[in-house]
Amino acid sequence: MTPLRRSVVVASVSLACVFSASQIPAAESFFSQDGSTITMVLKRTGGLVKVDVKSGKITKAPLPKELKEEYIESVARGGEDEALFVAKDAVWVWKADATPPVKRVCATAPVVGATDLFVVTDKKSPLKDTLFVSGTDKENPDGNPVFFGRKPGAKAFMSVFCRRVENAQSGVFAGDGRFFFMSSGDVWEGGIVADDDATTDRLGVLVGARIAPLGMLNTDEANSGNMWVHQIVPVEDTLYIRMRGRHMGAILRIPVPAEPLYAPDSGEQPGIQDQIDAMKQALAKTEIIEDDLEDAEAFCAIELEDAHRLFYCSRDEKGLAMIVINGDAKPKVIGYVPEEQ
Repeated sequence: MTPLRRSVVVASVSLACVFSASQIPAAESFFSQDGSTITMVLKRTGGLVKVDVKSGKITKAPLPKELKEEYIESVARGGEDEALFVAKDAVWVWKADATPPVKRVCATAPVVGATDLFVVTDKKSPLKDTLFVSGTDKENPDGNPVFFGRKPGAKAFMSVFCRRVENAQSGVFAGDGRFFFMSSGDVWEGGIVADDDATTDRLGVLVGARIAPLGMLNTDEANSGNMWVHQIVPVEDTLYIRMRGRHMGAILRIPVPAEPLYAPDSGEQPGIQDQIDAMKQALAKTEIIEDDLEDAEAFCAIELEDAHRLFYCSRDEKGLAMIVINGDAKPKVIGYVPEEQ
């Protein structure tokens, strides 16, 4: 893995986490392809902005009137110079040189509480250009969130069948097509098998296995803090992990396994020793990049020519700082997020 500042090995085993609706993860930012800008959601004041890494300059997206008072749930990189985002029960696209610059793409119905947007970019995948979100459905709006997908040209989002998995969130495809997601606070790898039957009411089936038990759980009289996997960002042979708890945050990284433990083309399910070996290897090589954070909001990462670049927001004595880490360099504050309208 490309070196970064500070390396501390984590040796811990987690149990399942229980999530409330307010704890549902969402992708809040992404780097441009050259790493020079970050597109991010403004969680406190609302809106969508682009941040210049060198200057810290913030440029707001010209949202239409119907979105001025709406909360943006999540954002994802689309085509060239495009930002896809979820707001007002729909997926939208922002492209600065388009007319108009912000357009509605499709409704997120029948998904309830749609968030955590991601898209399949692998040209070889049968699900190429499929939009995915996490959420529940109108039949069970208070249930645990799972994946829903909408293929190009489809009329609506369709559910992804998840058997014996309490929740499935924070999905992300790596550049080589490998698929990672969060379930019960830990890191999983797998894939989504598309249904060939056009008459079915589901998009496909989730396949996967837990590869890194990183959720941190405690209990005591003082309401001890817990942290769970909130976001997964693949960069080359590394998975960067944003951990989150109540007023707690951290950034970890683990190596991408040489081969998927369990994926759609794996054949038989992994045995207990296979799973133990995979989790032991992940824990033994887990590194803490940043710890003792209030949170690592709007976290994203990218591969540059000679290093990885990380971005996140965390509070200091001046406000909500926008922070960049380039390779082995120390974290650098490039500006502050506006917290008033």
